[in-house]
Amino acid sequence: MKKLYGALPIIVILLPLSFVDTKLFCKNLLELYSDPVYSEEGLQNAINFNPDSDSIFLPKINNKDLFTAIDDLSICRIPDVRRFLYIYLTKGREYTINAINRSTLYISIIHEQMKEYPDMPEDISLLPLLESAFNPYAVSKSGAVGIWQFIPGTARVLGLQINNFVDERRDIVKSTDAALRHLKNLHNSLGSWELALLAYNGGSGYLTRTMKSNGYHHFYDLIEAGILHKETQEYVYRYAALALIYKYPELFSIEDELQKPETVYDVEQVTLRYPVKIDILIEKCNIPREVITLYNPQLKRNITPPKERNYILLLPKGSKEKIEENKEAIYTIKFTKINTHKVKSGETLLQIAKRYRASPKMIIFINNLRNPDRLYPGDILYIPTL
Repeated sequence: MKKLYGALPIIVILLPLSFVDTKLFCKNLLELYSDPVYSEEGLQNAINFNPDSDSIFLPKINNKDLFTAIDDLSICRIPDVRRFLYIYLTKGREYTINAINRSTLYISIIHEQMKEYPDMPEDISLLPLLESAFNPYAVSKSGAVGIWQFIPGTARVLGLQINNFVDERRDIVKSTDAALRHLKNLHNSLGSWELALLAYNGGSGYLTRTMKSNGYHHFYDLIEAGILHKETQEYVYRYAALALIYKYPELFSIEDELQKPETVYDVEQVTLRYPVKIDILIEKCNIPREVITLYNPQLKRNITPPKERNYILLLPKGSKEKIEENKEAIYTIKFTKINTHKVKSGETLLQIAKRYRASPKMIIFINNLRNPDRLYPGDILYIPTL
């Protein structure tokens, strides 16, 4: 029998990205970020990098959504993303490291709340990297507050309280719930998560008017047209750069510099039946004061809101049982009513207390009066009635 000899077939095995050594294929790209010292030359090298001629392989972006493009690194084909990567890994490196480190305190709480929005991309949870560096005490130049950075008007529309006792823009749970509801509504209105992110920064009205007047309705077209305000124009690509670093710290040579906070507490939501003094709660339940500072930054005073029963705090697991065991010592404030009094000229604390049949000491405590002998006309006092 005559044997036939021909070319052997070539078998090509396509591996999913998770099996590919991305660092090898994107080596030249990643080398742009190997030096943490900022230079104009380094910045220009990052911007001018050509993914097709200067790297072995970088996936095409095509019409991928933002989050898929972040996952497979194809978002790095966009010069502005490479630019912000360079900035956040050089002169913004300290900000980036602090933001990622601090995220470990709150990210699990955010993920838990995101379970109510199964259609929302999980990486939305990383938006506070850009908004606030995950600092609940952050305040912007425009007066935006908290990890999600709400201005007072937006906060009130979303049901967040701002008063003498709390600023719920700093409340980790309530502000996250408000942010997710807001983003979901923006997505439903605008039709994409990318546009929802733009609107989160620039405002829905502004974005809608800009799209309508210029005839652009797709995210990439809108950005390429360059018609947005500078902050909004840069917003999504800044977010993408920080998300890339967060998700792939080993690729961007930052992994060894990341360090979780010394203590990350395992907290849970605890409902308080009555208002409580924070000092007593800390003492009787052996709660580290740091927990109050880190996980309940909405509190402005050494007391939970006097008008609210069933107020919720984030406390270490096991606190529910300790509170129940010490409830007589902890629940010392049981008001039936809180009156609001506007101080008139010549009025004294004793006169006001007598009028409402209230305790002067409790009025001093509730209102945090440093000098109770000096009341000024027009001052607003909260008067608890037992």
